[in-house]
Amino acid sequence: MNLKLLKEQVSITIDNLKNHGKFPKENNLYDYKLELNFYGQTDPVEIFMRNFTKDILSFSNSNGGILLIGIKEEKSSGELDDTGLDNKNFELLNKIDLNKISQKFDKIAKVGVDLDLQHFQSGTRKFFYILIEKQNQIIIPINDFPDYNIKKGEIIYRVSGKNETANSTTQDFNRFIQVKANEKNKEFMEIWSKLLPEIFDINPREVLILNPKNNTVYGYNSKDNLLSSSEIDIDQTENGVFNIILNAISAGDIGKISNDEGKPIYKIVGELKSKTPRDFIYFSSLLEKIKHHCNYNFTSNQLKFVFKHLKWIDDEKLPIENPDETKINKAFNQFIWVEILDKTHKIVFSENAVQPIVEALNEINNHNNIFGKLLQTKSKKKIK
Repeated sequence: MNLKLLKEQVSITIDNLKNHGKFPKENNLYDYKLELNFYGQTDPVEIFMRNFTKDILSFSNSNGGILLIGIKEEKSSGELDDTGLDNKNFELLNKIDLNKISQKFDKIAKVGVDLDLQHFQSGTRKFFYILIEKQNQIIIPINDFPDYNIKKGEIIYRVSGKNETANSTTQDFNRFIQVKANEKNKEFMEIWSKLLPEIFDINPREVLILNPKNNTVYGYNSKDNLLSSSEIDIDQTENGVFNIILNAISAGDIGKISNDEGKPIYKIVGELKSKTPRDFIYFSSLLEKIKHHCNYNFTSNQLKFVFKHLKWIDDEKLPIENPDETKINKAFNQFIWVEILDKTHKIVFSENAVQPIVEALNEINNHNNIFGKLLQTKSKKKIK
């Protein structure tokens, strides 16, 4: 589940709790905690990580999840009581900076996590909830982190209402792989149905989609059991093969490009515009290019702080997919802009964006102004 769906779900749960005193039992989507264990620590981020790192990894590697804090669970009976948080717990959770939490996970697994942390009340009782978004890739710790009770290479996921280790035994790992294979197959069908509902007249696994706008072909990857894409060179000239096929379809001459009673071999979507499309790179590619030239370590979230420093955007929390485009400064559209890709509005960049970002990062005097601290220098063997 993404954060939007989780917010809708937790909103219903809070409403039921306030008005009916009811909330779901602990399961693969919900977990409960009465209060934090402070572990003798005073740093809010460290306390948060020690309490929730394993839960966040577990839900991220599954279908996402909701943690409600301030709920007492009787272990023997499983009964739940909406006790609420005391002031000490409430004030600590109120101090949590999710950017710092994301940076911690970047160190743990070189992957950020998408979280939302909010408080709510029921009468005079105070609570917090944490929403954990499902990640498209499996998050695996790159080292041992004993303070957080996680080990290098350990795959933690949510099953039967508990956190389990997927790769502790061969049997457990096979079960985890089967769960993920089923998820990918379901995602594959959902993606197709949203893109082209009519393709279910044909076997979706036999459909190929060409997108001439960004020279990409999409199709079913039988080896990995998922929808995948590859870059191809599409001749977009008037007499190019793409336009010949597209014109044949538009004219109703399906028989010219089919071999089964008029059923097309390929479905072709997309449109050609007279305006030449701009070359661009995705955020992930931009990140790799900058890391290659930068003298300091930084996270993907910190890169957005640089965008704001350069006045390209107005909000460092701006998402890459479906952003609020009013927060992107059009005066810098030679570096950053939005493209519509597969019905998704996505922030993209020109190759020219690399140099000003690298210059800003490599100027150490900028660090405190941008990040509120100095970045760590990369080891010499990594600097290129």
